[in-house]
Amino acid sequence: MLEGRLDDAERCFADAIGANRKYAAPYLQLAILHRLRQQRELARQQYLQLLAEVPEERYAMAGLAEVYYEEKAWEDALTWARRAQELEVPHMDAIIGMSYASLDHAAEAIRALERSLAEDPLQPMITKTLARLYAQEENYGAALRIYEKALKADSTSADLYLESGMMHFNMENYKNAAGAFEMAARYGTSGDADLYVNLGTAYLQQAAYVNAIHNFQKALQLRSSDIRIMQQLAHAYFKQQNYVQAAMQWNRILVLQPQNAFAMFMLGKSYICSGEVVKGQSICDQAMQLH
Repeated sequence: MLEGRLDDAERCFADAIGANRKYAAPYLQLAILHRLRQQRELARQQYLQLLAEVPEERYAMAGLAEVYYEEKAWEDALTWARRAQELEVPHMDAIIGMSYASLDHAAEAIRALERSLAEDPLQPMITKTLARLYAQEENYGAALRIYEKALKADSTSADLYLESGMMHFNMENYKNAAGAFEMAARYGTSGDADLYVNLGTAYLQQAAYVNAIHNFQKALQLRSSDIRIMQQLAHAYFKQQNYVQAAMQWNRILVLQPQNAFAMFMLGKSYICSGEVVKGQSICDQAMQLH
């Protein structure tokens, strides 16, 4: 098998099983051979045949857990992984935790994945899943702890920077959020409008209006008719006291959504603040009637 002569290897393993049906090693090796060939059903049959002969063969249970996990049969993977773990097979927590996560059992998944990372910290998929579970549970501090560990191992991952930035943002650490989003932009693709929106929003929360406007403009270049981005840009101009530009942005929104009462009201306020009081008050009155 190590030489790649899989047909010869298969015959030898089958002969070994024929010579001693309770000898576990050839079953396990034959199952591995089938998995190398992507023949999961044949691998599963080997594990089950071995368990029929040796019911407490723990590595057959672990192999079944792996095969079921590869097939996304989460409940079966979980059942066999837990049985293998009870018989002290190591490293089962990864399959247990990921299966629980796929079954939407967050608390159980978190416990298992924490144990898995304690055994082996260098598991990128486990790390991301655990951090996302903590975020899903709104435990942003715990999620951030996991992301920071992951970034020490992989300091060029745009996804990790983006998601850690969202944790900072949710915790209202806007300076740290902006820094993380900037790193995500550095290592990610230049065509991600959502990233620029997040970055612009983080700067807006810090009253860094020039940076906020710059990023909202980049986002709008990528999604020119996105009302949400247009509103954010208009709001940033208004907060910057650039009322002329704010009015232009609110007008653009109203071209697309003539009945948008909020945009109409903010257009009126922009005119009032720029000195066109009568015109602005009239538009605000129209907005109030729509509302």
